[in-house]
Amino acid sequence: MATPPTPLPRISPEAPGATPARKQNTLVWVLSGCGTILVLGLIVGVIGLRSFMKNHVHIGANGEVDVQVAGMTMHAGKAKDLGIPIYSGADLAHATGVDMTIPAKDREPLSMSVSVYATTDSVQKVDDWYHQNLSPDFIRVDPSKNQTVIGSKGFPIPIDRGAIAYSCQRDDIMYLVSINSTLGKTQIKLARTNPPSAKPQ
Repeated sequence: MATPPTPLPRISPEAPGATPARKQNTLVWVLSGCGTILVLGLIVGVIGLRSFMKNHVHIGANGEVDVQVAGMTMHAGKAKDLGIPIYSGADLAHATGVDMTIPAKDREPLSMSVSVYATTDSVQKVDDWYHQNLSPDFIRVDPSKNQTVIGSKGFPIPIDRGAIAYSCQRDDIMYLVSINSTLGKTQIKLARTNPPSAKPQ
């Protein structure tokens, strides 16, 4: 007669060496909750971005972009003539431009246009060209400064750190030329802006 197999000993959950099932379940619930929150956050972010793009951003068939947010408007597209000499060796085909209007408290909005060009010529060569081709009312800005001030109320226009810049103010219009090295090329930014003036009472 065969002897029945001896049953394996049962391990009590409280016995040494037992796996705490309750702690494992808690950890699984915590990780599941974090994963769910992360997924929901991503979904909300994507929906929010799509809503923002739909309501505030318009992309034209030619690649131009228009943005309207909180009273500020911006149009990005091809560079345009701002009344500032364009460097003779600039790459005109890939030049870009931005027009923007920024609301100002108790003043008329600030309107600004920027055209950006690039060239393989050195910063020194471009600087020499502008030194010879800008009118005498353009003042060279110390490259150690990171901004210049426009208008009688001192509205600052930022300049790339370390850039060589020339600025000029004619009546209520400020002109700016900024020259700096970036990504192995010389970048030239031309800007024209109307400083904010007091709103009529």
